[in-house]
Amino acid sequence: MDADSSGTLSYSDNNTQRALASIAGLLREAENLLPILRNEFRGEATMQYEDGTVENVQVSKPLFVRLDYTTNKPIKIVKHYKSGEKEVYVPNEEAVEEVLSLLKFMGLNNVTRLSNLDERTVLQDLLEFECKLAAVLMLKQKEWGIDKELLPTTMTKIKTIVQDARYMCVNGSTLKAIQKTVQRIEQYSEGQQKGRGAGPYA
Repeated sequence: MDADSSGTLSYSDNNTQRALASIAGLLREAENLLPILRNEFRGEATMQYEDGTVENVQVSKPLFVRLDYTTNKPIKIVKHYKSGEKEVYVPNEEAVEEVLSLLKFMGLNNVTRLSNLDERTVLQDLLEFECKLAAVLMLKQKEWGIDKELLPTTMTKIKTIVQDARYMCVNGSTLKAIQKTVQRIEQYSEGQQKGRGAGPYA
């Protein structure tokens, strides 16, 4: 292990570099997931063109849409994409951001994933969240443009995301995995330092 002029440590071992990258990737995952879910809720996918440019294109009906209250039908507009014009639904941005806020509070954040909760607590949290989510979606069904027949499916989609996030912290599993990786790096570092002093010119 060598120190550069700024005092930071650099590791020559590829496994160690991968381990460090894995920790950093894990801690960034929650922040990266929210923008992905925002596009998913808006019915969008990222389109990459031959010139290397990218654009979010609506490929399916958004989870939440704006309604025309006089006709009670979803509002559609013609949108100009790089690939051409397309008639698309108008997403209900208020609903999208409200649900993303709920998801962040309920587990899609680094604080939750690094906590240490027993399974009973997680199950209680999930039950409470499911009840509150059902109440919110029922109250906001018309305002958020949720199809009544698809309401149970919408609930399941959102509930599953929270469930996966909460289970990452059961018995501190994510925190333990990070601690184990750090221990391996420290052990490797100590081994490298001892190895440097073992040569004939030490």
